[in-house]
Amino acid sequence: MEDHDPPGPDPHGLDPRGLDPYVLRPGEPEELLAGLPWRRAVVFGGCEAGPVPVAVGGRPAKAWPERVACLLRQAGPPELACLSLRPRRDLVLSEVRSRQLAQALAFEADLAVLACGGPDLRARSFDPDVVESELSRILTSLKGATCRGAAVVSPFDWSGSGQLAGAQRDRIRTRQRLLVERVTVVTLRHGAVHIDLMAYEKGLDSKLLWSAQPGRLGGRGHAVAAAAVVRALAEQARPR
Repeated sequence: MEDHDPPGPDPHGLDPRGLDPYVLRPGEPEELLAGLPWRRAVVFGGCEAGPVPVAVGGRPAKAWPERVACLLRQAGPPELACLSLRPRRDLVLSEVRSRQLAQALAFEADLAVLACGGPDLRARSFDPDVVESELSRILTSLKGATCRGAAVVSPFDWSGSGQLAGAQRDRIRTRQRLLVERVTVVTLRHGAVHIDLMAYEKGLDSKLLWSAQPGRLGGRGHAVAAAAVVRALAEQARPR
């Protein structure tokens, strides 16, 4: 099966053949996920609780955490069970810990995928020390239970969406950088994988990821995020 070339300079992220290397190509999930070593996976976190825009270009109208969970069920090993905990509203990390963690632990997963930080960035106040502390508490609980693998997914750069201006854009950019720094530190400390969507979007026009609703991804944004997570999980599972 043919792989895509690395992303080129095209502002829409398309390679010379008109293909989108940022999203999963047909057959790629089966190729990447069939040999996963995990048997029970949980996908949770507080981001993208609102409605997802109608699909365009054949991409499913699902939030990326739900899309990742579906791909794990459909393309992963037959014995892989996956629980998706999608909140009814945005949850900051402290609420993820208090509202979702017990259910995630009860599932006894050996892989956890945590969507981290989007609601914290959009909240009225942002304290990176609290983010670091809450994330550390969540990972400590997961690692102390049954999780052999954990992936923490930090969001795309909202400040580059074109939805913000002036002081608000600068404030979100500062928060985003602090979030990435703290998530990197905590995941290294706990032996987890950090999937930094802001780094994954380099070379792509960030405005193409977002919907008309402020702070919400569009169909392509969710497809790109799902691809980043699936590819990172496959890389994590690869023998060293």
